[in-house]
Amino acid sequence: MYELYSRRIKNREGEPEVYEYDSFCQPFRNQMFYVLSDVFDFYKEKGLHDAWDVLHDSFARELGVKTLDSCFASGKHNVEVFVQNSSDRDFLDFLDYAFNMISRMRNVTPPYALYEDSQEQINNAFRELNYRFKQHNLGYEFVDDKLIRKDNELLHQETIKPALKLLIETGFEGAEQEFLDAFEHRRKGENKDAILDALKSFESTMKAICDGMGYSYDPAKSTAKELITILENNGFYPAYMNNHMTSLRTSLESGLPTMRNKNAGHGQGATVVNVSDEFTEYALNLAATNIVLLTKIYATKKVRGAEDAD
Repeated sequence: MYELYSRRIKNREGEPEVYEYDSFCQPFRNQMFYVLSDVFDFYKEKGLHDAWDVLHDSFARELGVKTLDSCFASGKHNVEVFVQNSSDRDFLDFLDYAFNMISRMRNVTPPYALYEDSQEQINNAFRELNYRFKQHNLGYEFVDDKLIRKDNELLHQETIKPALKLLIETGFEGAEQEFLDAFEHRRKGENKDAILDALKSFESTMKAICDGMGYSYDPAKSTAKELITILENNGFYPAYMNNHMTSLRTSLESGLPTMRNKNAGHGQGATVVNVSDEFTEYALNLAATNIVLLTKIYATKKVRGAEDAD
């Protein structure tokens, strides 16, 4: 990909780069169609299958319509018209659906001679997708086969992505899925559910650590507060971090768990409780920060334990 001169000058002059979430310009839509064409045309030209027809028919079914365009032409043509003319909301749904389909195509092994070429096409598609998001200041990124909304670039790079990476590497499948579910709820504007899943992920992370370290707890009843105490009482934290961890524990007990109790964990009564976007973003980032810290400590302790055993 190449950053055009006019864009380089624009960025160099210090024009603020503010994320956009709800508007997808025509150049971005055109670029997405090119990216899809790179993958789907490759599969069709190699005689593997017509991915355009599969994409068109399956997404039209999800929308509850017979066709994405009234002319009843080819799947590719109908998809192209839809990409050009659909509402921003429908286009975002389509983008999420189409790239999830491409992700699943990784696991459909073509004839051996084409395998590396097909994987390269798919990998290039995801690289360009994320590049185009950045190019147009769109606040999204495709991470681990999920469309993630980025509310803050620094927090996203330094907190959210490391949390996902650590959860995957350490095998905390339940916590990983709950963490992704939290961001999916956030993307849909379901803020209370986002906070609830963030807490679930944080709690699941601590439960997985207790399992790995052999710490006793009640899988059905232990709360975030109790799990923090269990980790502390078992010396999970290094001694020189006691003061820091005490402060962290106070923050957690008054932060994420309290948010769940007040905003997502109980009935809201006669008055509808609306959780603000900034409040939700704080909850997600707080959860991610603590997940990164805990999993890094856990990974270090497991490595040291293995070395001691040798």
